[in-house]
Amino acid sequence: MTKTLESGQTGRVYITGDNVEWCLDITDGRVIFAAHSLQYLNTLETTLPRLGYEALLPIYWRLTQLEVYKRQIGQAGLEALNWTSKIVGALVQYNLLETKQAGEILAQLAEDAVEALLGLEKATVVWYPFPKELWYTTIYGTEIPALVNHLSGRLKAWQSLGDLICSPYQRPYCESPDDLYKLARQGGLPQRMLESLVRLMQGASIRQLAQTVKQDETKLAQLLYPYIKQRAIKLWPPLPPLNRLPWLPIKQQQQPESVTDAVSKPADITVINKPSETLTTGNTTYPENKTSSDNNTVSEKQSTTDTWRSNENESESSASGNNNLQSKGSGNLRSKHLIICIDDSKAMLEKIESYLDPNYFELKTIMDPVKAISKICVRKPSLILMDISMPSISGNSLCSILKRSYMFKDVPIIMISSNSGALNKAKAEVSGAAGYLEKPFSKEQLMQLLDNYLNLNPIE
Repeated sequence: MTKTLESGQTGRVYITGDNVEWCLDITDGRVIFAAHSLQYLNTLETTLPRLGYEALLPIYWRLTQLEVYKRQIGQAGLEALNWTSKIVGALVQYNLLETKQAGEILAQLAEDAVEALLGLEKATVVWYPFPKELWYTTIYGTEIPALVNHLSGRLKAWQSLGDLICSPYQRPYCESPDDLYKLARQGGLPQRMLESLVRLMQGASIRQLAQTVKQDETKLAQLLYPYIKQRAIKLWPPLPPLNRLPWLPIKQQQQPESVTDAVSKPADITVINKPSETLTTGNTTYPENKTSSDNNTVSEKQSTTDTWRSNENESESSASGNNNLQSKGSGNLRSKHLIICIDDSKAMLEKIESYLDPNYFELKTIMDPVKAISKICVRKPSLILMDISMPSISGNSLCSILKRSYMFKDVPIIMISSNSGALNKAKAEVSGAAGYLEKPFSKEQLMQLLDNYLNLNPIE
C-alpha cells in the first residue's frame, strides 16, 4: 500500500479490500481527502471535539437530519465514502468553518483512513482522473512522504506490542480488579489511575479510551501492555463492523497469542488504471469491482492475515452485555450497570441519582449533551435516560442520531417527559426510543422500568 501511495500518480484512487472500501484523492504528491467505508457517525463526532470544534456538534446533528446529508443505510461506493467530506463541506458552505480549518479536519480523517490501510493484504486498486468539481481542491492536504513517515513511526510503536495488541479498536476489560491492583507496581500505573481506567472501559476500545483521557493511543496501549501480558486485563475483538478492518501489520516473527490460525503471506494488490473514465461526485457513478487481464500485481512485505473472523461470534455476543460482567472472581466494579442520564434540569438529575443504589448502578449525569457528546460515544452504557425537551437539541433528535450508531443500536433509550400525549409517545418511538417515562415518577416506577430492560436481580 505504501508503494501505491508513493507511486507519484495523481487522481482519485478507489481501493477495495475484504468488506471495506477506501477512497483517496491525491494530487501532486499530496493526499487532500481519504476515507474508508466504516468512517461515519462516531468518527466525526469524536474528531470535531478533539480538534476544538465541539461547538459545531449541534449544527452537525441538524445537518445529519437533512435528507441531502443523511447517511443512507445500505449506501455503497463513493457516495458513502464521500459522506464525511459532504458534511465538512456543508460547514464551510454555511461559513461555520474556514477552508483552513476544514483542511485540518479532513487531514485528521485522512490519517485515520490511511492508517487502516497499512494492514491490508489483498485489494483491488483502481485509479481514476482527479474530479474537477470537488469543493476541497483548494486545500493543500498532507504531503505523502510526511504522512507515510508519521504513520511508520506509529506503526513501529504498535509493532512493539504486536504479540498482544493488533488494533486500536480492540476493547480492554478487567474480570478481576483485585488481581489488577496487585500488579499496579509492576505495571507502572498507580492504583488510582488503574481504577479510573477500569471504570472507563465499559466496552470502549483503546482508541476511545485514549480520546477520553486525552492520551496518544499508542502510549496508552504501551501502558496497558504489561497488564495484558499478565492477563489481568484482557482484550475483546473490535465491535462489528470495525472487526472488518485489517489488522495493523505486525513483525513476521510475532504472533498474537489470542490467534491460532494466523498465516503469513505476501500482500496481493491489483492495480488498474482507467485514464479515460471520469468520476463525478454528485450522483456518483460508482466504480465496479472487476479484475483485468492487464492488471499489475505488487507484492509487499509479509504480514498476518485477518483472523478476527473466528472471534466475530464472541464479539457480537459480548457487545450487548459487556457492561454487566459477573464472572467468577469479578469485583462489584464490573457488575454495575452504567446508566447515562441526559437532562438539562439539575433537580431531575439529583432525583434520579437519589433513586439509584450506587452499589449496583454507576450513574453518569449529563446536563449539556453538546459538550458531553464525546463521553456519550466513548462509554457504552447499559441504558440511557433522556429528557425530550432540551434547549440545545431535542431528546428525540439526539436519540435518532445515537440509534444510527453501531455502538448504541442495542442500548435501550428511555425518553422522559411531562407530556403524556399519544403523539409525543409516537414521536419518541419513531426516533428509536425503547420506552417512555412520564414525569413525575416514583422510585418504584423507575426501578420497574430498569428491571424490564436490564433484568435486574431481586437484590437490586
